[in-house]
Amino acid sequence: MTEIITKLLSLQDKDQRLRTLRTELDALPAEKTTKERLIAEAAARLDQARTRSKEIEVQKKSLEVEAAAKREQIAKYKTQQMQTRKNEEFSALSHEIEGVEKVVSTIEDREIELMEEAELLKPQISAAEQSYQQDKSKFEGQIAVLSEKTGNLKTRIAELETARTTAATEIDEDELDRYERLFRTKNGLAVVALEHDVCTGCHMKVTTQTSVELRAEKSIVSCPQCGRILHQPA
Repeated sequence: MTEIITKLLSLQDKDQRLRTLRTELDALPAEKTTKERLIAEAAARLDQARTRSKEIEVQKKSLEVEAAAKREQIAKYKTQQMQTRKNEEFSALSHEIEGVEKVVSTIEDREIELMEEAELLKPQISAAEQSYQQDKSKFEGQIAVLSEKTGNLKTRIAELETARTTAATEIDEDELDRYERLFRTKNGLAVVALEHDVCTGCHMKVTTQTSVELRAEKSIVSCPQCGRILHQPA
């Protein structure tokens, strides 16, 4: 194997690792966002249960005020009944009292329904609180791991970039340009092995002349089909 091929393979190894690390790094923000969304969803479920509980309390207080007002109205009608001497007026007031008492009965029924719903909500809120705390703890831990992983990846990438820059300076500018173009267009495989006269990049068989030139190791040999730089495996 010629010295230039050795250097190109070393550079390609660094570039491939860099590409893998950068892909991992690029995927982390979306993964972090997913974890944050899951925490938010757990919080929303808890908030929904708590909100309904508060709504019930507000409705109960409103009904209590309404019922109290109706009872006062009944008391006034009864007072008027005691003061009147007219049978027609007494009967009319009795009718009014009966109607208001039905309204009070309806309000009381609704109050009972709300109290029953409030009781049913208590275990739901407790379960939602427990679920939220568990999810929050779990996903925050995972987010912390992702943050640590981000820092580690950035460090490894910076180290590899430095090593890559050093390795690139040892390669002729024209050959480096050729390699980099192939690396970009050939899915990170610019330099590939020739095995049994077959290019492992495009899996096409090369000519006998190409195999002979490669074994001679006098110049850089490319695959006639895909253009990748060929090397003899050790």
